[in-house]
Amino acid sequence: MRRPLIVSAAIHIFAYRGYDAATLQEVADLVDITRPAVHHYFPGKAPLYRAALDRAYEIVMPALAARPTDAFITPPQGEMRLASALLGASLAQSNRIADIAPRITTIADELRRVCEAARGTDGTDTLLAAVVGRWVLTASTLSEPDVHVDVRML
Repeated sequence: MRRPLIVSAAIHIFAYRGYDAATLQEVADLVDITRPAVHHYFPGKAPLYRAALDRAYEIVMPALAARPTDAFITPPQGEMRLASALLGASLAQSNRIADIAPRITTIADELRRVCEAARGTDGTDTLLAAVVGRWVLTASTLSEPDVHVDVRML
């Protein structure tokens, strides 16, 4: 039960702070547990980041594949907003993040395939730039995470 809550909180913290500035204590505070409790599920920040990135992918990509143009027309809300922000922030720093979470390169490749399926090869780069741009802008508008937020609502 706690693992999914920790991952949800991590999505919020990593999307807002970025990998380098985020701390496991902030994640623990958001879930109202101790830092050692986070370590019970994740041995460090990098494994938690990888889990958060995987969960963000699971939230965003099915909706994106179903309706790719909605990703830049309609601002994301709720957990989609946080997941999109994490993916955008990660893709914007993909060279740095690839050392921590190599999965970011496969996410970028999958995003390109989805955009190509939606627009064909002529419009792929434009749609790709629009989607990632929306995600990066979403990350830039996140507010500071409130301590002890009910992360089940994220």
